[in-house]
Amino acid sequence: MKSGSRLERILTSGEFAVTGELGPPKNGNAEHVREKARLLKGSVDAVNITDCQTAIVRMSSISAGLLTLAEGVEPVIQMTCRDRNRIGMQSDILGAAALGLKNLLCLTGDHQKFGNHPGSKGVFDMDSIQLLGMVKTMRDEKKFQCGEVIKSHEPKLFLGAAANPFAGPSEQFRAARLAKKVANGADFVQTQIIYNVERFARFMQAVRDLGLHKKVHILAGVTPPKSVGMARYMKSSVPGMDVTDEVIKRMQGAKDKEDEGINICVDIIRQVREIEGVAGVHIMAIEWESAVPEIVSRAGLATRPVFVDEPVALAAPVSAIEVRTTVAGGEEGDAVLAAAKVEAEKIIAAAKAEAAQYRASATAGTSGAGTVDQARIEIEEAGEDAMNEKERQMALDSVRLGLDALKKAYGLSDDQFDALVKFAGAEAILKREPLLAVPASPAPAPVAQAAPAAPAPVPDESAAKKAAEAAAADEAKKAEAAKKAAADKAAAEAKTAEAAKKAAEAAAADEAKKAEAAKKAAADKAAEAAKKPAADKAAEAAKKPAAPEAKKAAPAASAAAVGAAELACEKTPLSERAAKVPEASYKQAYTGAIRETALGEGPSGIKVGGSNTLSFHLFEGTMGNSPKIAFDVLDVKPDEWPDSLARHYQDVLDNPVAWAQKCVKEYGADAICISMVSTDPNGLNRPAGEAAKAAAEVVKSIEVPVIVWGCGNGEKDTETLREITSLIGDKKVCLAPLSDSNYRAIGATAMAFQYPMVAASPIDVNLAKQLNILLENLGVSLDSVLIDPSIGALGYGIEYTYSVMERIRLAALTQKDEKLQVPFICNLGREVWKAKECRLPSDEMIGDQETRGILMEAITASCMLMAGGELMIMRHPRAVALTKSLINGLMG
Repeated sequence: MKSGSRLERILTSGEFAVTGELGPPKNGNAEHVREKARLLKGSVDAVNITDCQTAIVRMSSISAGLLTLAEGVEPVIQMTCRDRNRIGMQSDILGAAALGLKNLLCLTGDHQKFGNHPGSKGVFDMDSIQLLGMVKTMRDEKKFQCGEVIKSHEPKLFLGAAANPFAGPSEQFRAARLAKKVANGADFVQTQIIYNVERFARFMQAVRDLGLHKKVHILAGVTPPKSVGMARYMKSSVPGMDVTDEVIKRMQGAKDKEDEGINICVDIIRQVREIEGVAGVHIMAIEWESAVPEIVSRAGLATRPVFVDEPVALAAPVSAIEVRTTVAGGEEGDAVLAAAKVEAEKIIAAAKAEAAQYRASATAGTSGAGTVDQARIEIEEAGEDAMNEKERQMALDSVRLGLDALKKAYGLSDDQFDALVKFAGAEAILKREPLLAVPASPAPAPVAQAAPAAPAPVPDESAAKKAAEAAAADEAKKAEAAKKAAADKAAAEAKTAEAAKKAAEAAAADEAKKAEAAKKAAADKAAEAAKKPAADKAAEAAKKPAAPEAKKAAPAASAAAVGAAELACEKTPLSERAAKVPEASYKQAYTGAIRETALGEGPSGIKVGGSNTLSFHLFEGTMGNSPKIAFDVLDVKPDEWPDSLARHYQDVLDNPVAWAQKCVKEYGADAICISMVSTDPNGLNRPAGEAAKAAAEVVKSIEVPVIVWGCGNGEKDTETLREITSLIGDKKVCLAPLSDSNYRAIGATAMAFQYPMVAASPIDVNLAKQLNILLENLGVSLDSVLIDPSIGALGYGIEYTYSVMERIRLAALTQKDEKLQVPFICNLGREVWKAKECRLPSDEMIGDQETRGILMEAITASCMLMAGGELMIMRHPRAVALTKSLINGLMG
């Protein structure tokens, strides 16, 4: 067993599992969680505790999981990658395991744009697949993500993942993505809500084709629709949902909408239960938990498996205290006081008896033992006093609690209670007990009193002491004599060594004199022989204009230093190499095509896009234009760039115009991206007008296309980009980034001047499509739009970015989604060079710093190219050269 959780035991035993879902509150009300857990208890085998679902702040999953566990319901805690980096995630994982939580569902998480803090920064240090792999390594290999060994108590967790059979582009693609999660450690999978059972069955067929149903336990997700409006909303507005028209019709025709919603859920459970590979159901009825027991009962799943050795969580017992009215006095009051005194005397008598036992044990332990035995006993019992002290303190606390209970039970007033305490004297007696119970003392007097024959050994002890002193004196004399002999011997040896040293130095001096004489004679002879050839060489050198030639050669050497070798190209077409293989087995016909977008104008202008196939699949179609690379130029001198990058621009870093010209003339830039980082309100907050003038100078100083990239603040970018357009005249630039907060203002400006623009969305297919729709509704032609899907660097969420780009490109080519048929622009340089791996110094283990940074940027670029990127924005000239070499080699 990997964790020994109830959910794991049920799934591995072959039983049909049932899990539920619990959404923590948007406050600190623990009772809210407990009430929901009680509703689900007995109906489900485990319950998911969501982790700030829909990016809305809620009680943490781990805290709510502990409250749920205390109610006797096993939690499945969720963990998203949105809010924590890998350090925080590993820390929370260790904490959850230490608290007894055994199930973990790994999710990437909803983007913060959907929640109540849209301006917050998402972490996305890794995605759900990488998170699974990290936790699996912690559990199975006992290693942290950095490679450090977990010495003990590694987290034993049953790992889960989510799967969406309906996200597209096909069931086979979704199954292949699930295979990645299984390969990285998923033990169970919970799917998106199912309403289209037929389509889910096709997904399961693709899963079985890959053999995944034998490697992972799949729980089909179901939800009871509570109203017609809910069903319609899920059909039209929730990404990745496929609500059939039949479901909506059933809800419309029902008199009792909630009851019909439960029936629909039950019907779906019965259908998916018959599909091979489905190991259970996951019922998501958030804020309608009361419906879960009814759903489970109607579906015939009410009898849940029980294990003989399974621990049962019981509610903490609550003592019932009967409250009586205060006793006024008289005979009844005296009777109450007498009863209280008797009870207190019993407590005190018990405490005294325990103290007497401790004293008796101490006396028995000291009798019949000598001085050495007594010392041993004192050492061994040194910790017992502390332990007994704790026990007596617990007894004291118990007495106090008992007296408080008596006070409440008999309704005693404060004066009556104080009198009772003084009479009993329990607290004073217990405080004195530790002094009476100490079994041994370092002072010799108590020992002499404990043993009657103690005075007799005193003379013997004195004699032994004198004998020991005499023996010690003899030993000291012997040691002194030995020390003197050793000193004499050392002095003699030192004298001999000094004489030998002087003799060696004299011999060395003689040899040095002889060598110096021979060296001088040889030098004189060599100088005489070299006079004539040296004169001839000097005359020849005077005839050559060496200095001017050296100055002209310097730029060529600099360009060669960052160049890259050409890749060898395969000359034989794939059709010839695969002549014996049917074309249908390796070629796919695409029905869509990517629009072509022009940047710049004149002979220096470039075009991107225009392909009708996947990147570099030239055996399936054509790529109208090869991918291009723009150099990133900052409008202010960067202070945080590592020297391995900054040294290539050291002479121009404080001058954006010279910087851009250097990139064009020396490094052959296809385009320039001027990044307006100085305008960031959280940074220098440079005035828009001042920054616009600097950018306009760059635009006017070069002929290649220019992309003006704002700081990312919607209001400041709107102001800055508008200022720039008013200064550059007719020269066309590309404006970036346009987001859902400023697309109207900047889009209108770009449309008026016919500028291309960059639509930026936060790593989400639906948001990218939505923004393109909004721009088109504004009147912008998609022929002038590029998509920025938000880039993650190598090792920093690149797989998530790749997946989103891949889904966008497949939708454009295979599903003819016109709103997504636009080129990609990938601003990757800024993401790569802020990674810590690019800043760590050279090291034997991780290699040269500059080489490491170059490869990180080049590999990130190659990944983006494979996913469909048409325009890369990069920084290091060597990384650019490597990427261009790759492009040229793949384009043939």
